[in-house]
Amino acid sequence: MKTLNNCYVFLFDGYSDWEPALAMYGLGSFTAVNIVTFSLDGQPVRSGGKLLVQPQASLAQVMTADIDLLILPGGAPMEAGANTEVLPLVRLLLEKEKTVAAICGATALLAQHGFLDNIPHTSNHPAVLKQLAPAYKGGDFYENSPAVAAPHIITASGTAMVPFTKAILNHFNLLQNEQLKFWFGFFDAGNDGTDLGESASFHFFYRRYQTNYAGMLELVRTAIKEVYEQAIAAGLEICGGAQWHYYGFDGQPDTVFTLDIGLPVTAVKAVTAPWQCETLPPFKCVSMQHRGSWELLANTYGKLFTGMEMLGLQMNGYTREQYLQYNFEHPEHNITNVQIGII
Repeated sequence: MKTLNNCYVFLFDGYSDWEPALAMYGLGSFTAVNIVTFSLDGQPVRSGGKLLVQPQASLAQVMTADIDLLILPGGAPMEAGANTEVLPLVRLLLEKEKTVAAICGATALLAQHGFLDNIPHTSNHPAVLKQLAPAYKGGDFYENSPAVAAPHIITASGTAMVPFTKAILNHFNLLQNEQLKFWFGFFDAGNDGTDLGESASFHFFYRRYQTNYAGMLELVRTAIKEVYEQAIAAGLEICGGAQWHYYGFDGQPDTVFTLDIGLPVTAVKAVTAPWQCETLPPFKCVSMQHRGSWELLANTYGKLFTGMEMLGLQMNGYTREQYLQYNFEHPEHNITNVQIGII
């Protein structure tokens, strides 16, 4: 397994500042990885987004540094064949079996000098890569993927900041870090259920309870059966699994809170008290799927609370649990979608 202690990022006038940003933030915020920026001469550079950035070192200083990962951003100068001064560092790191991660125009620089001729790789387009690097001979190794990780070279297209970051994190096995995994899940379309957004409006048939923790537990095996029976008796068409909605629940055993237990239905109809049927508005929330016994739900809530704190999100006191799959005999197969409302 590759170890990542020191990550160096090459900066130059016109570099595409968004391309390495996600990886740098993730590594810098959730790991102990040392991140060092450098330019050819150590002098300030102005990014493609017109940010004036003061690098920490020069290329000459970096040549003798202990580097595990070198990130090469793209930008028009790279595509035009500039910054060849950094190539001796690339060769040195590859000889040491370290990792070089290039995105967008930086893949053109590597292709121009033969680094991609014999390894799996990607770029913005094979025809574009051949045009920018006439001596390029790696067409048979080109993959039409947003990001590709070879043993020592990671490549990505310019629109693939997220896959590029994921390839780096996977390359160094860093997604075992729960905080980093949670944070990155908000950007990764292939994540395990973490999401930040707005839940759609839907029609809800339910009964409202005022209860505490002990009273809530007494409802687990009985309340939902009654909800199904009453929904059918009212002629409602059920269109989803059971849901519990909590207002003001703080986890303390004696706190009395409001609990709505019900089912999504296809239309609102008049019903008899204590039952209610109404259209719930869109719900701004952070969500995560919990797989397994409800006895372990506290672990999922803990991850959500930690992640929300890291992102500076404020809870609004309203939480939903949507029971996508549940089995009282084999609770390890339960799938519960937890949604925590945010302001």
